[in-house]
Amino acid sequence: EEMTASCLVKVDLDGNIVQETENFINPAGFTIHSAIHGAREDAHFVIHLHTVAGVGVAAQQEGLLPIGQNACLLQHQVAYHGYEGLALNHDERERLVADLGDKPLMLLRNHGTLAVGQTAAQAWIGIFFLERACAQQVAALSGGREHVLFAPDAAQAETKEQGRGIGFISALAWPGALRMLDRKSPGYDT
Repeated sequence: EEMTASCLVKVDLDGNIVQETENFINPAGFTIHSAIHGAREDAHFVIHLHTVAGVGVAAQQEGLLPIGQNACLLQHQVAYHGYEGLALNHDERERLVADLGDKPLMLLRNHGTLAVGQTAAQAWIGIFFLERACAQQVAALSGGREHVLFAPDAAQAETKEQGRGIGFISALAWPGALRMLDRKSPGYDT
């Protein structure tokens, strides 16, 4: 809740701070973000989180399961990257980029979630729905996997197809998210 725009540190792809600041960069965060920004022209925005639900699903052997509508929409868009420890080894960048491929979403095993977008809105809507799907999965599995109703294969395929035409959602949801931030966290943009 204390994060504001002025907390961000502008760096180049080599990790050099290019705008005067009293803040510092997180070396592990730099490894992950610089790898993706350097490899993908569409990666203008990269969001990486360590939420309870996101790490919970990233630590599950089967990954994101077709339990709810959000998971069915996203399942084919999610890449996976194995856990290698804290992301301090720059050699990991090549493997991370190879695992991500051209997908917009990733579960970093035992670590967290990640979304890539050409715009802040695209990256935000991706991470929002991925995190929502993870929370739904954790909730559904809390009663035991044997009690979970998985979406039928035909419904999964239909949802995937229907999802191809919903890219406009980020343009609709983003202004509302900014208004919510204005209400709940005034000054976040300073």
